[in-house]
Amino acid sequence: MLSGVRFRCLRCGYIGPSNNSLCPRCGFPLVMEPRSFLKIDRGKPSILRYASALNYGSRVVTLGEGFTRIRRVNGVLIKDESRNPTGSFMDRGSSVFISNVTSDEVRVSFEEDFTLSLATYANTAGIRTRVYVNPNVPGAYPELLRLSTMRGVIIEFREGGQDLDVHYGEPLFLEGIKTIAYELYEQVGEVGGVVLPMERGYLALAVYEGFRELLEWGFIGDLPSFILVKHRFGQVTDIGYWLVRNAGAKLVDVGDEETIRSMVELARSGLYVKPVSAMAYVAAASLGRDYVVVITGTGLKEYRVSRELGSLTRLQEAVLRVLEGSGPLTAYQVWERLRDVATVQGVYKALNSLVKRGLVSFDYEIYGSRKVRVFRALSNYR
Repeated sequence: MLSGVRFRCLRCGYIGPSNNSLCPRCGFPLVMEPRSFLKIDRGKPSILRYASALNYGSRVVTLGEGFTRIRRVNGVLIKDESRNPTGSFMDRGSSVFISNVTSDEVRVSFEEDFTLSLATYANTAGIRTRVYVNPNVPGAYPELLRLSTMRGVIIEFREGGQDLDVHYGEPLFLEGIKTIAYELYEQVGEVGGVVLPMERGYLALAVYEGFRELLEWGFIGDLPSFILVKHRFGQVTDIGYWLVRNAGAKLVDVGDEETIRSMVELARSGLYVKPVSAMAYVAAASLGRDYVVVITGTGLKEYRVSRELGSLTRLQEAVLRVLEGSGPLTAYQVWERLRDVATVQGVYKALNSLVKRGLVSFDYEIYGSRKVRVFRALSNYR
């Protein structure tokens, strides 16, 4: 895919070329050396604001991923990655990876979040995705059903072997995911600590690398503390042990009851998270205000697509008229023009319905220091 790029092993210190995602000396996952010094393009509402340092290919494939919001819930500072296009931080990695694909097909095993994200970006670039599903391994079946309806996705029921083109944890994937650290620097400043769900450890490794680069460039004065959260019966990977020994990370175990209670608590605040994210929230709630927890995805995704328009409600018709008579508007700006006939919540619902019907599209723009969604009537496109 990329030529002339140097890779780095954080464990043994190797720096150089590689044809593998693992270090040729010690077998640890590799990360990529930045393309150049980071220059932030603050006018871009996605990870493209960091394109100066990222190893994109000859084209850029983006769906507006990244620059996700920071919000405080019950005193806990949350980095809400459910705001990405497919509801997962995986979209950051998919953007960089697919931007480097030069073939007309990628082959991948079915994994929760990862495969759906990859296929969505491949589809955008006109690249087929061949998904190998092992029928003997339980999986996220709603995501598999979604994949089965996507154009350009071929599903084969067998275990993927040596012919796979990509695995989660590839350096190009980590390249996109590390932008979470860049954003935390922009949005929070000097971060006291980061709380991350601990599964295989790739998320934590990428975020660590992002902060290490910021420190090397002089953007920050010290690395934040790292809290890695896992289920009390979960295993610790080599990455986790390395972060504990060499980065001073701390491991925190969380049980089922705390996890379920936190899922409910977050849902009441509008965050529909998976158990692994709820575990991280549990740990963050006990650490104080200087820690940021990364919520990695959403447990509720909307996949239904209306196949017939049917009739529009009066509010939907009014919203459509406003958009057809203007340029791009935020939901709040639409409401300002309709405040005598609708509530803000009603306008949001109407806009979401119009998007699903294919009458309205949305994009992201920068307003001040915030990334906001703006809507357009499709009839306005030229």
